Amino acid sequence: MNNQEVTKIAEEIRKHFPDAKIILFGSRAKGTHLKTSDIDLIVISKKFENIHFTQRTTHILKILYKSKTLPKVGLDILCYTPEEFEKKKKEIGIIKEAVMYGKEI
Repeated sequence: MNNQEVTKIAEEIRKHFPDAKIILFGSRAKGTHLKTSDIDLIVISKKFENIHFTQRTTHILKILYKSKTLPKVGLDILCYTPEEFEKKKKEIGIIKEAVMYGKEI
């Protein structure tokens, strides 16, 4: 999984969520990943307001599966509305770290 493939994932997500801000975080953003390391993404979109919190990640994974963009390595996706993200980045360590060290794609 290289940066070009991560970009393809982001492009596919944006086909369905055009306003999405997508942040790559974790080992792939830091450049410390292994070949088998998972991909960690935060997807922020106003369109998530119409999707129950527990269904958002499943919705994105179905989109990637149908488009054959689902990576062969693990994929962890956190999905938030802009308002939720603003609250979470102050509360949760992993979100705060993603904001500090992540890369918008």
